[in-house]
Amino acid sequence: MLEVSLPSAVEYLPLVDSLSQAFCVWMGMPKSSADDMAIAVVEAATNAVVHGNGCEREKKVRLTFRRLPCEIVVSVADEGSGFNPGRVPNPVDPANILKECGRGIYIMNQIMDTVEFDFPKSGGTRVTMSKNLVGGTGRVMCIDYGEKRLGLALSDELLLIAQPFGNVETAEGKDVIAEICARAAANGVGELVVGMPLTLRGEAGESASRVTAFATRLNLRSGLPVVTWDERLSTRQSERLLIQAGMRRQERKRRVDSVAAALILQSYLDARKDRSSREK
Repeated sequence: MLEVSLPSAVEYLPLVDSLSQAFCVWMGMPKSSADDMAIAVVEAATNAVVHGNGCEREKKVRLTFRRLPCEIVVSVADEGSGFNPGRVPNPVDPANILKECGRGIYIMNQIMDTVEFDFPKSGGTRVTMSKNLVGGTGRVMCIDYGEKRLGLALSDELLLIAQPFGNVETAEGKDVIAEICARAAANGVGELVVGMPLTLRGEAGESASRVTAFATRLNLRSGLPVVTWDERLSTRQSERLLIQAGMRRQERKRRVDSVAAALILQSYLDARKDRSSREK
């Protein structure tokens, strides 16, 4: 989560644009979608600065960016007297075509998946907007990052079940990201998940920085949303499953990474499904 508090001055709006784009791309949103979302966030911030706080610099505009399993949520709050968004005229109505008011809210609604207004007891207006990361199209592929090999897993088209999908062997000079991108394109993948090594206490492990750098490069090269997901105990669990299946040691060594990737991906798909059910 990222929280920012800025003075009510229009010269800070380019900073809002840069922060929004950087956060969205870092959290796995494609650059084109991040650019669109930044437009909506700047519109909300402009309303907060100009209309909410009346450009009074001592009043603050507070922005909160959050990454959830399936979406990015942004809230923009001012310290003004509040307003009724339902009374804002529709800018595309022919009678209002020459009026400038209402265009920001209209743009926000066109870009974002949800736009909600509320009025905190402390005063002011807060707008909360969300943008779906997956977009409802394409399978999800998971990568269990390793120094010697990368285990892969692939979801079904309904995004319900994860299956092992082989390995990508690493070697000096080999472009593993290009191979992952090729497999993703060939299988209709719309989102990538990378296992993030965390300690048992939920803290970043020693190799977390390498995985983060890999996920960033993967996002830039593939143009797909890239999500990092907790991989705690996935390798041990996959090893245990393969032993229970009676698999020989050499075969277990070959399959363990892709099975671990499937366990990570299934955890992600289940969390995604649970969240969707709670929202209905």
